[in-house]
Amino acid sequence: MSKSLEILSKYWGFEQFRPAQEPIIQDVINGFDTLALLPTGGGKSICFQVPGLAREGVTIVISPLIALMQDQVENLKKRGIRAACIVSGMSYREIDLILDNARFGGLDFLYTSPERTQSKLFIERFKLMPVGLIVVDEAHCISEWGHDFRPSFLQINTLRTYHPTVPMIAVTATATAHVKQDIIDQLELKNVRIHEASFERKNLTYTTYNTDNKLNTIIKYCKTHPDQTGIVYCQTRKSVKDVTRALINSGIQAAAFHGGLNNSDRKLILENWLNDRTRIIVATNAFGMGIDKPDVRYVLHFEFPSSLEAYFQEAGRAGRDGEPAKAIALWTEQDLKLHQQSLEDHFPPIETIKHCYRALCSYLKVAIGSGNDETYPLDLRKFTSTYDLDPTATFYSLKLLEMNGTLSFSESFYNPTKIKYIVGNKELYNFQIAHQKFLPLTTLLSRSYPGIFDYFFEIHEKELCQRLKITESQLKNQLKELETFGIIDVNWSTDLPTVTFLHERLPDDYLSVSSDVYASRKKNASDKLASTLAFLTEEKCRSLALLEYFGQTGPRCGVCDHCLRKQEKEIDEGIVKEKLLNFLISSHSLEDCTEHLQLSSMFTKNVLKSMVLEESVITQNGLYRKK
Repeated sequence: MSKSLEILSKYWGFEQFRPAQEPIIQDVINGFDTLALLPTGGGKSICFQVPGLAREGVTIVISPLIALMQDQVENLKKRGIRAACIVSGMSYREIDLILDNARFGGLDFLYTSPERTQSKLFIERFKLMPVGLIVVDEAHCISEWGHDFRPSFLQINTLRTYHPTVPMIAVTATATAHVKQDIIDQLELKNVRIHEASFERKNLTYTTYNTDNKLNTIIKYCKTHPDQTGIVYCQTRKSVKDVTRALINSGIQAAAFHGGLNNSDRKLILENWLNDRTRIIVATNAFGMGIDKPDVRYVLHFEFPSSLEAYFQEAGRAGRDGEPAKAIALWTEQDLKLHQQSLEDHFPPIETIKHCYRALCSYLKVAIGSGNDETYPLDLRKFTSTYDLDPTATFYSLKLLEMNGTLSFSESFYNPTKIKYIVGNKELYNFQIAHQKFLPLTTLLSRSYPGIFDYFFEIHEKELCQRLKITESQLKNQLKELETFGIIDVNWSTDLPTVTFLHERLPDDYLSVSSDVYASRKKNASDKLASTLAFLTEEKCRSLALLEYFGQTGPRCGVCDHCLRKQEKEIDEGIVKEKLLNFLISSHSLEDCTEHLQLSSMFTKNVLKSMVLEESVITQNGLYRKK
């Protein structure tokens, strides 16, 4: 058995790789720079995690997604693999400890954001680390032509000057031909091995559905597929809550998922869904990254994303087991208008962006010449209210300042409270003798979190309160006092967005937002939106349209809404009527007929209406001809 298969078997329990994975893994183990394009569900993480364990040294994984980093680190730890991540909101002390751990061989994987790799602290330690592999996840973010461009990705290639012989693998689920070349050029991949799986999903049926009442359509679909697992995607948290409430009020088991949930709620919702206790998740795009549930039978889009890259990733979470699955996108004429308006909202005037930056620095009390690499929680509602700013324009100004390389803006994501003792056992003992009221708490922390004298640990406030028989307010006060006494270091929990300044605050007249770059990015976004709206509305095979968008070719799928309409024009209705009679006699539903005969719902309904007019009768037990 090869080394890579031994690792796969030992840590993941699989005896063989998926067909597309093995050649990628072998190239990386052999030290080649590699670009891997695998659609959602293709097992991208295995393609760098197995080589990371096979090669000597720590693997550095650079990713823009906090949720994905945290999920992957937790999953690696559960498998007995040493992993940690550095994300915004961590204290200097916590980051310092993790980097030291990586430097001295205490980690197999270190996950971090591209912004963090440019800090002086990271670079100093990175130079001294025994690095075996550098991974760039979501590599499309390096391209201005990608759907999620991050300027900080453009600096990743500087890491290679410190470890020039270490191979690099760039992985992504979606990239056009232009973006692929950009990834290779910007990362300076040498003698690169390119692996690109086909984006064709033969088991997945794509449908776009123009309806006047999207909510009723979703409720009806979920009710007629009660034993199937599904995801309903929305673009805003408000929509997530509204759709979830409507489903529950209709007697449908559903749960809401978005980036603002705390860890315990997030884990419970996910666990219930993975174990089929909850059938339907209604979610923003915060749900899905790194989550592998193979038997999702449908993905419904209550609101459509603004790019086909995002849609392809979300739709691709259906049918990972290879069994038939559906991706159904619902839209109205009003949605198309809102998309156009949203494009304008995404690009507020340059002067508005500069004004937002000045207000932000004043609000956070960041002086000129300071703030470099510092992270601040940001209450957007309070900030916009204080400076009388338009909330929508402010949000997108922050996103554009991120694209400008001025700051990193992390939308709200729950960060739990973390604690570490900053005194030794002897000092803690002396403190406990002198301050008896803290004895129960300090003793419980020491016993519950082995290693808390060396590392930060996420605490579970509710559990601690139950065991100590105190309120959460009392616990918080005790922790604050311990912090004041210099006994513990605390990173307090927050669900606020965070802002990290990527360089010191500039004088007001020095902030530059290039009008040329601004205009080119707006045009790029406009082009992507045009492709999205064409996909929704044009009469073309949906599967083929997606393949062509990503620079691939293939046959018409024959099962999407367009292909069915095309085929139905040539169908002999008499044959369909006979088949419907035979099928309905067995008490099958309209949906069963539609799926069995591979027809659209509208066509099937029209045939049934025709049959009724021909003096057929419909009873509860099926459809029978009059004698």
